[in-house]
Amino acid sequence: MLQIPGTLTVKTITGRYGPFNVAQLELDIGRFTVKDALLEEYSEGVYCGTFAIKRIFAGSYQSGNRFTIETRAELKQIWLDDYDERTVEIDEPANIDPLTEEREVQHQTMPPNDPTVEPSTFNEAQAPQDESPSAIFGDLWPLGNVVKLDPTNREKMRSQINYLKGLLHNGQPVWKFKPQEKIWVKQTDN
Repeated sequence: MLQIPGTLTVKTITGRYGPFNVAQLELDIGRFTVKDALLEEYSEGVYCGTFAIKRIFAGSYQSGNRFTIETRAELKQIWLDDYDERTVEIDEPANIDPLTEEREVQHQTMPPNDPTVEPSTFNEAQAPQDESPSAIFGDLWPLGNVVKLDPTNREKMRSQINYLKGLLHNGQPVWKFKPQEKIWVKQTDN
């Protein structure tokens, strides 16, 4: 694993399964695309710090009539020194949702005609808002004043983030993400 200082520029894109984040990681050794679940909690902006890189690899996707091959970095950890949450532009072609890529990989690795493996029952039109908070958060429910989400299940994490972002009190968000600590904090003045 490589730990190196750099700048991560996060961009939010709306896709088939809702908003998702992609990023460009600028390092002394090069520029890489990042599509990790770790990014889901962050707002659009520029984040400076040290990044632990698990691996660097060639990734690809097809969107419409375009096939894109890119150099990706998979992050293990992020330690932020500074950040600026603002609207950003990154020179990325049309991106597909990383959740789509994950589902395609799961579908390809599923054994054919195996009766013990149930096919995915996800309905794209089904809104995850129908789930109760206890179903969305599982063992984390009931929530305390600080919540740390687990990025290992991107779909579950997105539901949790949408729930936290959607809670308002007098028009103000109840929860705020603290990027340097990677935690959600309940606002006490609500």
